[in-house]
Amino acid sequence: MCGIVGAVGINNPRDYAIEGLKMLEYRGYDSAGIGFLSDKINIFKDIGSPNHLDDILPSSFETELIIGHTRWATHGTPSKINSHPHLSCNRKIALVHNGVIDNANELRTFLLSQGYKFYSDTDTEVVVNLLEYFYLSSKDMHTSLTLLKDQLEGSYALAIINEDYPDSLFMLKKGSPLMIGKGKGFNLIASDASPMAKYTNEFIDLEDYDFGYISKKEIRIFDKNNNLVDRKPIVKDAESISHDLKGYPHYMLKEIEEIDEVVKRAISIYHEDNQYQFDSKLLKDLREADHVMFIGCGTSYHASLVGGRIFEICNNIPTTEYIASEWAFHPVIPGKKPFVILISQSGETADLIHCLKIIKEKNNVPTLLITNTPGSTLSRGVTYTVLLHAGVEVSVASTKAYAAQVALLALLSGALSKNEKMVVDLKDTIDVIDSIKNNLKQPIEQIAEEIKDHDNVFFLGRSFDYFLSLEASLKLKEISYIHSEAYPGGELKHGPIALISEGLPVIVFITDPTTASSMRSNIEEVKSRGAKVYVVATKSLSKKGDALIVDDYAHFLSGVAISSIAFYLAYFVSLKKGYNVDKPRNLAKSVTVE
Repeated sequence: MCGIVGAVGINNPRDYAIEGLKMLEYRGYDSAGIGFLSDKINIFKDIGSPNHLDDILPSSFETELIIGHTRWATHGTPSKINSHPHLSCNRKIALVHNGVIDNANELRTFLLSQGYKFYSDTDTEVVVNLLEYFYLSSKDMHTSLTLLKDQLEGSYALAIINEDYPDSLFMLKKGSPLMIGKGKGFNLIASDASPMAKYTNEFIDLEDYDFGYISKKEIRIFDKNNNLVDRKPIVKDAESISHDLKGYPHYMLKEIEEIDEVVKRAISIYHEDNQYQFDSKLLKDLREADHVMFIGCGTSYHASLVGGRIFEICNNIPTTEYIASEWAFHPVIPGKKPFVILISQSGETADLIHCLKIIKEKNNVPTLLITNTPGSTLSRGVTYTVLLHAGVEVSVASTKAYAAQVALLALLSGALSKNEKMVVDLKDTIDVIDSIKNNLKQPIEQIAEEIKDHDNVFFLGRSFDYFLSLEASLKLKEISYIHSEAYPGGELKHGPIALISEGLPVIVFITDPTTASSMRSNIEEVKSRGAKVYVVATKSLSKKGDALIVDDYAHFLSGVAISSIAFYLAYFVSLKKGYNVDKPRNLAKSVTVE
């Protein structure tokens, strides 16, 4: 979850570190810190964001070697003492860490028996002292990193400074993302490419168990077998990894208003010259499958529900959708010839990495990753990868990536059945999205004003509208902290209707002709118990008094066509409550811990 930066030999290390950490705040912002080597290792860290760190850091300093960290707390509460970087007991080694060390307590007990003292509650302080323990015996960092790698259980991306190596920044990686930026006369390291894009366009994705160091002119990487390896850099253009707000006040608003372009891009990439452009081997494996299993977390799980239902209806393929964090502990792969689709915006989701490890133990189960991040940990382990091409999504609450996931799953379904109408239906959603952006933001903002002071909100829908309700409810929870629930309309009478009270806001989606009549009955049920109902309906299904009316579209594409209504609503509520829209409390963008 945390964000890491590091540099050796760069001309403006302070600017690189601070600007880089600001770009990585989406990975966590409980605390931030920087360590650099001059005559000794200097540490500046505190709770709060990199903006606060910028204030307490000296305005200038000279160093060849710097590391930085922005934290999402796992072991230990957000506090100055738990902030990174952490120093070893002899203050000769400092490191920053993204991940979780599963055997930290056992290692801490061992180090205590060796006379080590601990000042924080973090697993990271255990790591830096264990590294020092090995280094004091070996007097060699290569040997020490090899020994450290063999002792640590869990996930880690480490950037390390040792006073005895003033020209080298060391790294070690397993299960958490870490990249090298290849420069001219300098080299960089970071959790993703964005902090480095201003300085280079060549990046090296480290693989699990890679370790080694970077210096001004050298990159030395060793694999899990201690072999020196030559990891080839990949070139990424700056625009694809840019964090430019482009005049918007918040990333979330910018990303909502990019949904139409994201859908257009998906269509242009995956359907060209009246032909679907998916890997023929991927389509063959999917067509031969007798069961398709979807796995995701949070928003990606909600996209899985949509994709599974589309596959069943349009392709007559049985599907099952699982929450990754649940499936991993009770794994079942249905069917005699299954196919597994994993969905992860970052490609680094720890729960899915755990699931993929289990799946790979089953012979001959083909896997597909749908992700927004090329070269990610998950992409290196699956049979096939299909990219969303949604562009960087900075706001913690996912918006355009969700719409892209649903659009891509629809295109994949169309390719399986060679159904050209799927493309026509998707193109129709672009007009609906644009109409919402141009005509409905004000009425959505008015609804936000009316519900912002309520403690509870309900969302109702059936079938695909229910799946959208789940995503709408999640977004409202994430960034406004209002308790929100989503229910299928028919389930109200089986318990949840007991929660309806006078004035309770209930937001209802009605876009499916098959279920519209039933949903209208559900509306009367909650109205009769005092609920304040806001109906979102398509024109052909609308009635007088409905709050928001949109043009008709293929109802199974609600997750593309009208998801922006849900996202705008959450955005405006959060804004009116005075919260940080892009950085909601307790959350991080990339969930790299289980």
